[in-house]
Amino acid sequence: YGEAELYYRIVNMRDAQSQSMATIAATNQDMYQVAPVGGVVLTQVAVSPVPPPPSVSPPGSPMDHFSPRLRNSNRPLIQNLNMTLDPNIGFQVDRVKHAELGEGKVRLTAYYQSNGKIVQSATSPVMCTTTAVRSNFKYFYHVFGQQEASFQDVKMTGDMILVARFYLKKQIKNQIDETEAANTTGPQYGEEALVAWSAIPLVLSMQGELTSRERREFNPSTMRINAGTHILKLYEPPVPEPTNMPYDTLQYYKDARRYGKATVRIHIFQGQPRPGSLTPSELSDEGDDVLPEFAWLPCDRRTPPSEPFHVGDGFDIYIDGCRFLPDSVTYSRVAARILDRKYEVHGKDISTSVKIDSDIFNPVYEHRAEFREPQIPPSATLLFKVYTIDNFYRQLTVVGYAALKIFVESGTERQPGIDRAGVQISLNEGPHQLRLYSQGPNGVDPFTEKCMADANVRPVPCASLLVRIAKVPKGPKGKPLVATKVPQADWARLGLWYPRPKYSDRVYFSSQCVPSRGESKLFHAMMKRVPITIRDAVAATTKAKESFLSSDKNMEQYIRNQLTKSMDTKPLDQDLNFISQYSPLHGIKLALDSAVNLPWANFTLAHVCLNPPGAFYMGAPHATYDKLTFIEYLDPRSTHTSPAWKDGFKHFPRRSYHRFLVAIIHLQEVFVNVSRDNYKYGLLEQAYAWTAVQIFKDKYCYTETFQLPLFQGAPNQQMLKQLAREPCKEWMERNIRNRTLKLLDGASVFIRLCDARRDDELLYDVPASKLVHVNVDYIPRNLAEIYSRERPGRPLESLIPPGKSSEQFMEGLKVKFKSLVYKLYEEGNMSNN
Repeated sequence: YGEAELYYRIVNMRDAQSQSMATIAATNQDMYQVAPVGGVVLTQVAVSPVPPPPSVSPPGSPMDHFSPRLRNSNRPLIQNLNMTLDPNIGFQVDRVKHAELGEGKVRLTAYYQSNGKIVQSATSPVMCTTTAVRSNFKYFYHVFGQQEASFQDVKMTGDMILVARFYLKKQIKNQIDETEAANTTGPQYGEEALVAWSAIPLVLSMQGELTSRERREFNPSTMRINAGTHILKLYEPPVPEPTNMPYDTLQYYKDARRYGKATVRIHIFQGQPRPGSLTPSELSDEGDDVLPEFAWLPCDRRTPPSEPFHVGDGFDIYIDGCRFLPDSVTYSRVAARILDRKYEVHGKDISTSVKIDSDIFNPVYEHRAEFREPQIPPSATLLFKVYTIDNFYRQLTVVGYAALKIFVESGTERQPGIDRAGVQISLNEGPHQLRLYSQGPNGVDPFTEKCMADANVRPVPCASLLVRIAKVPKGPKGKPLVATKVPQADWARLGLWYPRPKYSDRVYFSSQCVPSRGESKLFHAMMKRVPITIRDAVAATTKAKESFLSSDKNMEQYIRNQLTKSMDTKPLDQDLNFISQYSPLHGIKLALDSAVNLPWANFTLAHVCLNPPGAFYMGAPHATYDKLTFIEYLDPRSTHTSPAWKDGFKHFPRRSYHRFLVAIIHLQEVFVNVSRDNYKYGLLEQAYAWTAVQIFKDKYCYTETFQLPLFQGAPNQQMLKQLAREPCKEWMERNIRNRTLKLLDGASVFIRLCDARRDDELLYDVPASKLVHVNVDYIPRNLAEIYSRERPGRPLESLIPPGKSSEQFMEGLKVKFKSLVYKLYEEGNMSNN
C-alpha cells in the first residue's frame, strides 16, 4: 500500500503494563525487526494450551529469563521496550541521613566512564542540583522530599556513571537555633563546601561482566538502566575521576573514607517517575517515620523585619484556618485577643466564623480583623483559642491555645521584653503557622509567644493554626486606611485585603511546628481520614429540622450560638487521648517508672503482660505463647521502699484492639543471701503485688501518666476473665468495696502508657520531674491523702553485698530474676494462685 509500514509488538501478557509505558516515536523505528519479504496468509487455529505439571512453576517473563543466544536464532527477539525505547532518564533525591547539622544540597552528575565527560541529553548536560534544605525538622536528616529532574533523549552508552555530591554549610557550634544559621552570611556552595560523595552505575549488564569495548554502546538486549530506589553510602572527598571508577561497586570505594554513617537515598527512573514519588512503601526501612508530602512544609523568614513601626500605624490580623485538628473535633471557631506581658487587654476581641463547606479537621475561617489603636505595647502578644463541640463529650471544648508576638526588635526575631519608649520595633508581618497547645498561659509568668513552650505545656499533636499579620497602607492624611471607609472593590488594590494563600505555596513561617518523630507517624493516619464538612458535622450533632439546616444563614447562627461561652460555663480542655485512632501495626508502649511505699526490705523487680490473654497466669504451656516483658533495670540510687526503674518504654507492637485490654503489672521482692563467695537468690512467698491499667478509651490508646494502687498477691484466672469483660476501673472499685481485692497499704506505682507513635510526648517520668501531670483516677478517693505521702527508705546501694559493683550486681540480679520467674510457671505455681 504505497510506502506505508505497520509497526507492532508481540509481548508476554505479564509484561503488558510495562510495555504500555513505552514511548512510541518514529526515532525508535530501528528497534523493530523487519518482517520477512513476501506475504503469508494467517488463518485462525484453535489451540488448546497444555498446562504445566503441578510441580512446575509457570514460566517467567522473557525479560526475566533473557538469554543472549536468542540474538542468533531465527526467532523474533522480544525486548523489554520499556527499557529499550525510552531514552528519557530522571532522578529523585529523597534525603541525606546522619550528616552534620547545617544547610545542604545534593548535586547529581552523570559521566561517561570511558572518557570522563558529562553525559548529554537533547537539551542539556545530565546534571542537576537540589535546592538547599536545613536539618531542622528531622534531627540529623536533610530531607529533600519530591525534588526531581528528568532529561529527554539522553545519548546513552553502557558505561554511564552517576556521581552524587553533598555540599554543606555547617551549623556553627553552639548556635542557638537554625534561624540564626539562615541569617549568617557564608560561602555559597562552591567546591569548598563539598563534604561527601557517592557513585552508582547507571547501566547494568544482564549477562555478567562486559568489556569496556562492549560498553561503548548501549545494547538493549544485554543492558538495562539501573532504575529503582538506592541507598548509597557517602564518602569523604576528594571525588575520584570517573575514569577511575570501575563498575565493580566493591572496588569503587576501596581507598575512600566513610563520611561518618551518612547515606543518601535517590530514585532513578526511566520514562515517567513512579506514582507517589519517594513516599515509602510498607517495606521501606523507615516506614512512616518519613513525613508525608505536604503534611508540613519547612519555611523560614529569609530576613528579619527591619521597617520601623511607629505610633499610630495600623495592622490587620488574618485568621486563615487550622490544620490537622484531632479526631474529636466537630465544627469550630477561633477567638483571639491582644495581651501585654502583664495580661492586660489591648484593643477589641476577635471572634471568627467558619466556612461551612470546609473540612472539620482542616477548617477554613478566612477572617480579617483591623487594629488601628493609637498605641499597643511592644511586648504585646496575640492569644488564640480554638473552640469546638467535642465529639465524645458533646460539650464546648478548647481544642488548643496559640500565641504570636505582634512586634520584634528591628532587624531581629526577638520579641521585645520591655514596654518603655526608646525600643525600635518592627511589625512581625507575614504568614505564620502556629502550634496549638493543650493548655493556655498560667497567668503568673509574663505572657510571651514562648511562655507555653517554656512551661512544657503538652502540644496538641499535629494541630496548627494559620494566621497572617499585614501592615496597613496610609491614606492621603497619613492615617492608616479603614475598610469601612473604602469601597470593597478597592480593598485588594489598596492593600486592605489579601486573599488566603494555599498551604502548598510554602509561604507560612513554620518553624514553630517542626514535627516530632511521633507526629511524623501520626500525619500518615491523619491524611487518610475521610473529610467531613462543617455542614455535615452540624447536621449529625443537632436535632433541628431539615428545613432549618438547608439555610446557610441558620447554620452559621447555630454554630455561633453553640460555640459562644456563657459566663457561668467553663469549657473543657482537649482530651489528648482522642487525637488519632489506635493503630495495631504500631502497638502500645508502657513504662514502669517507680513504686512508692512498698512494705518490703529487699530488692524489687517486675514484669508486665497483657490481658487478654494473660498467658503467664495460665501456667505452662500457655505462657510461652505470650511471653512476659520484664522490668529489670533498678536504679541503685532509689530506696527499697520506693524503688525506681530505668528501663523506659517497653514496646508491645501489633497488638489487636480489644475493648477491655489491660496491662497486668506484677512486682516481686527478691532476696539475696551471701554465704562466703556464693550468692543465693530467691522470691519470697507472699512478697508480691500487682495492679492493672486499661489500655484503650473507646478506640484510642491512653497516652498519660498514671498512679495505680497495688494489691496483695497475684491475680487469679477468674479475675483475669472478669477484667476482659468490663472496664478496669469499675471492676477495681467494686472488688475493693467487696474486699475481694486487698490494697497494699498506701503502696502504688507510677507508669506511663501511650500509643506507640506518641511516646515522645511523655518524656519525663515522675522520679525525674515532680511537675508531670498524673492521672489518679484509679486511686480510691477516700484514701487520696495516704497515697500522696511517701515513706523513707534505705538506698538500694546500701543493700548490695560487699565485693561487687552496683553494675555487676544489678546485672546478675536481672538474670536470676528471670530464671526464678520462669521456674514459677514451669512448676505451675502461678496458675494455682
